[in-house]
Amino acid sequence: MDLPTWKALAEKLDVSYQGLHLWRKLEDAPHTPDLEAWETFKAERGLGRERATSELTKLKAELLREQIAQARARNRRESADVIDREVVETMLSTLGQKLDLLLRLKLEVELGPRVAGKSAAEANVEGGEILAEIREVVNANIATFETEALAKSRDSTG
Repeated sequence: MDLPTWKALAEKLDVSYQGLHLWRKLEDAPHTPDLEAWETFKAERGLGRERATSELTKLKAELLREQIAQARARNRRESADVIDREVVETMLSTLGQKLDLLLRLKLEVELGPRVAGKSAAEANVEGGEILAEIREVVNANIATFETEALAKSRDSTG
């Protein structure tokens, strides 16, 4: 069997003649232009460029489409959960004012008459009831805050 020329071998290996010349300088490189020996050497060393096959191209395109779909889904999910900073600051200010008013009303106005003439144990029970009332109002305001903030945020972005 006749061995191909170095140029013909380079063509068959899908590498430039200069590239093959550089490979010939590598340790354990075949000394003759034997196609089988060079194909084995190329595969063992991972030399040369892998040419994209139609299957590989399809897989890469599918992966890219999937990554784009995931990024879009994440963006949609995040945009629904994001509230503008200005809206949050306004709502927290309002919430703080309401809480201050509520605490003053319950502790300065209602507490005295509600515990007047009662024992310490009865005063503690009244205090617990006042705390439950405060908690109820605060939780209702926080729920309202979340609903209003999301609506305002969507209005400002939409």
